[in-house]
Amino acid sequence: MKLLIVEDEYRVRERIALGIPWEAHGIEVAGAVENGREAIAAMREAHIDIVVTDIHMPDVGGLELAKLLKRDHAHAKVIILTGYDQFEYARESIDQGVFKYLVKPAENELILDTVLKAKRLREQELYDHHNLSQLERRWKEHLPRLKELFYKNWLNGRYSGWELAKRSEEIGFSLQGKTLLSAVVDMDPTAGNDARFPSDERALLQFALFNIAKDVLAEKDAEDTALEAIALQDDDGMTAVIFVASSAAGGEALRLLADQQLGRLLGTVKDCLKLTASAGIGAEVTDPALLPVAYKQCRMALQERIVLGHETVIRYRHDVPPDASWLNMNDVEKEIEIAIDTGSESKRAELIAALMERGFSPGRQLADAKEMLLRITALLTRIVHAHGWGLRETLGADYEDFMNFNQLLTKEQLMTWLERMMARIGRSVAERRRSGTHVTVGEIMAYVEAHLGEEELSLYTVAAKLYINYSYASRIIKEVTGSSFSESVLRLRMEKAKALLAGGAKVYEAAEQVGYKHVNYFSKSFQKYWGVKPSDMQA
Repeated sequence: MKLLIVEDEYRVRERIALGIPWEAHGIEVAGAVENGREAIAAMREAHIDIVVTDIHMPDVGGLELAKLLKRDHAHAKVIILTGYDQFEYARESIDQGVFKYLVKPAENELILDTVLKAKRLREQELYDHHNLSQLERRWKEHLPRLKELFYKNWLNGRYSGWELAKRSEEIGFSLQGKTLLSAVVDMDPTAGNDARFPSDERALLQFALFNIAKDVLAEKDAEDTALEAIALQDDDGMTAVIFVASSAAGGEALRLLADQQLGRLLGTVKDCLKLTASAGIGAEVTDPALLPVAYKQCRMALQERIVLGHETVIRYRHDVPPDASWLNMNDVEKEIEIAIDTGSESKRAELIAALMERGFSPGRQLADAKEMLLRITALLTRIVHAHGWGLRETLGADYEDFMNFNQLLTKEQLMTWLERMMARIGRSVAERRRSGTHVTVGEIMAYVEAHLGEEELSLYTVAAKLYINYSYASRIIKEVTGSSFSESVLRLRMEKAKALLAGGAKVYEAAEQVGYKHVNYFSKSFQKYWGVKPSDMQA
């Protein structure tokens, strides 16, 4: 639960932000700002649940802020702090949906108790909003879109093995005991003199074909009830079809039913649009991981309409390897990317062993081994380029060995080479990530040091000045320094004040130079931090 404090008086703002153990009560202080304008900016940056605000502030006052929040962030619970116990203010607070109206000086205990009540109400609202029945209803509404995304990603080979099993289970699609046959259907090129469908309206024709396919394939005859046909548009706008049958209903019977349905589809397209379409069919598979391979076959088969003519169903006619499982490397490749990114040595060793087993096991043909090696080098190159780097700068001294991969002679040499290259790329990723984070934190701290004399130094203000996302800035400051932004600012102020006092500055001069308008408040803060009074530090 996130809390925003809006108070133009620095001492009160710091007392509320730092003087109450918010984290112990499950509340994160997302920010402490000095006016309503900054509060509105903060609300846009982070999903804040509770706002504690003063009523009288420059620029945008508390009641005006409450009105704006009621309009744009109705979920937020607003608690008003004011030094005026007037009925008119209280009445307007109620009109603006304010949760509670507290009269200053409100003790920390009262503020904490009020915020906790607002927290409980917000939690109840969230529970009511996201209760099981509503989630189930929304899930059912969203399920068709989720299924479409699943089928598209599956056809394009974007899932690893575990992802495929997990995503299919989530949408209620069983992969067990199924025979799969894929097809792709596309409109044949139109004649140049066909005024009904100009060449720039190809997308419209493809969409029309897709809608006809959904209707036609949804119609079932008595003999094809065991066959399910799933239609979707692929990334190129063509209509992809996945025919699904039980393993017992596969084989020649599945191919005949698919041919019949595709023939009926092409006939309907011609009747409706007075144009022709063609279809390509791949090999049937029982391993769900091989469907992407079969779909590529569909597209290759469709290309043969140039030779065979239009308005036809074309089968993939080339031989299918009896064991093509090693071709589907998506799951291993994704895990390799993760292992390199996280720097896990044990995972790298496990994946290298899996690669060796797939491409270099006994009995594997030499051509297969060479193709696997090319695929590995392409994968590592793609990982490097995905970060926007070049191979030479990333691999350094290992670059020449990487480029001479074709000189590897044994399986053992390849394993050693692969471990070295993966480790080197992983180190580069880690080093550049750390370097970028430290540079950003350094910029933030440099800005703070240059502006220590300003009373208001909120992270929202600094992040906005440096064009950095507030949440990201908050996280990396904690990660690099071990302290929150406010703790880091306090440390810098106290260290500079100590140096100023030791150099002969008067107490009020030191207070002013580190951003304190009130000397008494500075003295209390200094004594609390260092354990001595400021006057004891003077030379």
